[in-house]
Amino acid sequence: MIKYLFFIFISLNVGAETVNDLTVLLSKMQSAQGDFYQKVIDQNGALVQEVSGTFSFKKPNLFKWNYITPFKSQIISDGDLLYLYDPDLKQVVISPLDKLGGVSPAMLLVSEEISNAFNVIYLKSLDSKDWFQAVPKDKSQTTFKSVLIHFEKNTINEMRVLDNFEQTTNILFKNLQINKKVDDASFLFNIPENVDVIKN
Repeated sequence: MIKYLFFIFISLNVGAETVNDLTVLLSKMQSAQGDFYQKVIDQNGALVQEVSGTFSFKKPNLFKWNYITPFKSQIISDGDLLYLYDPDLKQVVISPLDKLGGVSPAMLLVSEEISNAFNVIYLKSLDSKDWFQAVPKDKSQTTFKSVLIHFEKNTINEMRVLDNFEQTTNILFKNLQINKKVDDASFLFNIPENVDVIKN
């Protein structure tokens, strides 16, 4: 099963200037799309999972995460509902965003007020590489301890999420297209025929 930590609750090329404020960097991203590679490492350094696919985001609270390899799955938010679709199981789980509660790493990309939920520290700038650490203010509402975000020449290219079980989810972003027009309709989920629907 795919590890859904990145989304469970609910530019990137941003210009040439040097910025050490994560809020400023992310505020310049209103939409983004591209490819991703994700791997999960356990507390002993062993590889638990590798997946890859495509993604798109649009503020506020719209995203689509398509897992393609080694198996297919989708996570979609239309701004009101979150859909977890597993074509192999022929099942979709639908949850209202406003009832999920908690804080997720995805909020760092799609929220417009990250300071409400996170304390952010600028770690360093070396060879045009910028790192930030975001720590949830209310740890009782999360399943993770912290998020490291890596910028290279003011472009985000990696996130590392440390969860409460000391596992790290590494997400690499590639082939990014920033602030290009993205139709809201692309975040709508049409339920396929012969699929079990579970509503939370």
